[in-house]
Amino acid sequence: MSQFSELNASAATSATNTTPAQSNANGSLKQTAIVLYGRKQKIFVLVTLLFSWILANADRMAMSVSIIPITKDFALDAQQAGMVLGSFYLTYALMQLAAGWLADRFGSRKVLVFCVACWSVFTSLTGVAGSLFALIGIRLLFGIGEGGFAPASTVTIAEAFPKKERARAKSLIIGASFLGSAVGTGAIAALIHTYGWRAAYHAFGLVGVIVASVLWFAVKDSPARAPGERAKGLFRSLFGTVLLQKTMLIFFFSNIVYVGLISWMPTFLVKTRDIDIVHVGAASAIPYLVAFASLNVVGWLLDKVGQGRDRLFMTIGATMVVIFLALMAVATSLPLLLAFWTLSLVGYTAVYGTVFAIPLKHLPDTSVGTASGIINFGGQVAAGIAPVVIGTLVGVGKGSFTLAFSFLLVAGLAALVIALGWKSKPHALST
Repeated sequence: MSQFSELNASAATSATNTTPAQSNANGSLKQTAIVLYGRKQKIFVLVTLLFSWILANADRMAMSVSIIPITKDFALDAQQAGMVLGSFYLTYALMQLAAGWLADRFGSRKVLVFCVACWSVFTSLTGVAGSLFALIGIRLLFGIGEGGFAPASTVTIAEAFPKKERARAKSLIIGASFLGSAVGTGAIAALIHTYGWRAAYHAFGLVGVIVASVLWFAVKDSPARAPGERAKGLFRSLFGTVLLQKTMLIFFFSNIVYVGLISWMPTFLVKTRDIDIVHVGAASAIPYLVAFASLNVVGWLLDKVGQGRDRLFMTIGATMVVIFLALMAVATSLPLLLAFWTLSLVGYTAVYGTVFAIPLKHLPDTSVGTASGIINFGGQVAAGIAPVVIGTLVGVGKGSFTLAFSFLLVAGLAALVIALGWKSKPHALST
């Protein structure tokens, strides 16, 4: 029996041992979904989560653009700028583990609303930072808010949707990372150009408070799960599962590429293609919009024909990332660069959609938050590393991005190698 099968059996045993009173009072996630979410409510929660994710990623992307004037205002070198860009991901990664467990144990609503309100406050406070130390400190606190949102939203999907619809729902929601990146680069660039970077952060923070209020009404309050409904030692068992470890590592290396690119692409375009900040925002939006559409196609395919084909999806995606990343490094014109960047992102969506569909499609409902948090933890540790390493490499290269692209290419190859070795026995991942 595989490790995933053992986890499923353990969860089933725990559910069997739950008394009828506990079952009626608390219910499984599957029962909760039927009671709390009708068709119109599912649409409402999906749209609200989508908008929340767009905002989360817009707030995150704002620093990738605003780092250009911030670097000038604070007289930062490339390594210091990398520290500002990467500091957010440290607390963001750690919060994945805590929030996933909390959402599994107490339901997703409270965790979601807290996260949105928290990151909105610290988004606004970014606009009053007066030093490098303050910027890094605020970014660390900002990461706490955003870090809990991803695993908690996965629990909401499990609460609201049956397994046969989850890959599409999850792909739509996480696809907002690309919409948010497009909105973030475009909106923040326009706001900075017109009002300055400090005012831009205040505007984003205000929108976040409004979104947190709407989210409170969109997501239904689910009762806390009884301790007997969760397999004992679940976190330890999940973390020790070889296939989940490989899934986390695939996302780790893939996210080095993705976050490395989104963090430094605006600076790269300004410094090597002589584009002003407004046009950087417009040019950067195109690859993200295509990636959003691509990820939704991936989600549809995973639901319709993806059973047992997880490795195929991840391998094809990682191969595309490597090939088009290599072509980006040698592209001699802006149109070619944008085309290769877009195709690399399309490959990333195949990896991205698959790794987060795995817990929703193959693990017990009461463990999806914890499992998703573990996978995303790996990805966000990578996200914390990538901007700092690239900043250091750009500094070592005296402004050249050659070493940075080499670093990203090695990470992409590592993701591909692990994806090729991702293999489960027949039915090993089924519940």
